[in-house]
Amino acid sequence: MLNKIPAAIGLIAIIGGLADSANARTTQIARADDKTVAIERLVQSEMASRNIPGLQLAIVKNGEIVFSGAYGQSNLETAKPVTERTVFGVNSISKAFTGVAAMQLVESGKLDLDASVTQYLEELPPSWKEITVRQILTHTSGLPEIIDDNTRLIDGAEPDAAWAKVQELPLKYAPGTQYAYNQTGYALMGKIIEKISGQRFVDVVREGQFNAAGMEQARFGHTADTVPELASLYTYLTLQITDMRTVGVERSETPMARHETWPAYMHPTAGVQATATDLAAWVIALQTGKLVSERALEQLWTPHQLPDGSYRGFNRTINGYGLGWPSIRRAEHPAITPTGGDRAAIFIYPEDDLTVIVLTNLLGAGPQRFADKIAAQYLPDLAVEN
Repeated sequence: MLNKIPAAIGLIAIIGGLADSANARTTQIARADDKTVAIERLVQSEMASRNIPGLQLAIVKNGEIVFSGAYGQSNLETAKPVTERTVFGVNSISKAFTGVAAMQLVESGKLDLDASVTQYLEELPPSWKEITVRQILTHTSGLPEIIDDNTRLIDGAEPDAAWAKVQELPLKYAPGTQYAYNQTGYALMGKIIEKISGQRFVDVVREGQFNAAGMEQARFGHTADTVPELASLYTYLTLQITDMRTVGVERSETPMARHETWPAYMHPTAGVQATATDLAAWVIALQTGKLVSERALEQLWTPHQLPDGSYRGFNRTINGYGLGWPSIRRAEHPAITPTGGDRAAIFIYPEDDLTVIVLTNLLGAGPQRFADKIAAQYLPDLAVEN
């Protein structure tokens, strides 16, 4: 009888251990459920307060998609719901793809970031000779603007005429001395990538990033395209433009359909369309070295420093800009923050191995203003600004 006591004790210990394990799993599931509820409530609250018709969300943690969701309507006229296969335009997030395409050429020894742009395109104006590839990627080139805030080409010209016209204009400042967000440089970068690769820009990105990362729905196009999965774009705003910049805004009480048509040479600045899970797959591929090396990714993400030692970005919060990649420079939970059209945002928190991706079909939705709130569900000490 005494010999059986240790076995009995062992059995009790095993049963107890199983119970503890089951309790732990139950607790983890409950916490996950609580997090899901909290995130969905937050998303629905932001959609309601901002009048966002449709939204898609994906969250990546430790290299895996841990949350995805689709909310609202992709088309208000037909009441078509957003699904996880709905494709959204991401506007200037396209510049991050352009940066990666450029860096792939750098790593293959075909592109020098500090070479003059005229080394790759000889037909450019003499005044552009002092502009480097790095400067066009970091918005420090001084190039004149080819497109206004309403996405209209300069002087309402046809694409070829607009490209010819912008080359006749003087530089806005000496290359490398200032930061000024600029679309012309990325149109130019696309032309350089095509010249070096011998391929269309869209094919370079499709093969080198979309296909390599497993982005099943990703494509290039326009919001005016009639594609079944493409979310319609809406706005409540009518912009008043003077000298290519917004000087006033009128707000409507009802949403208006908005159509953006990009000529092919503007695809490097704004042409990508994708789902949130496509973009999640892209971020995972970047962070696991499938698209560029770790050292190259660090170069892409490092904010460019101006000669006076300062950094510049979109605003007080998004206060840095690398090679196609905006960033939030802060002591706690710094983030890499590609945004597009005031309607799409990717917030990558490298130190926390976390990414939040929010896509909407509303110009002016401002997902960059609530991405940190979503991230705070995983980073409780993240200080979220109101």
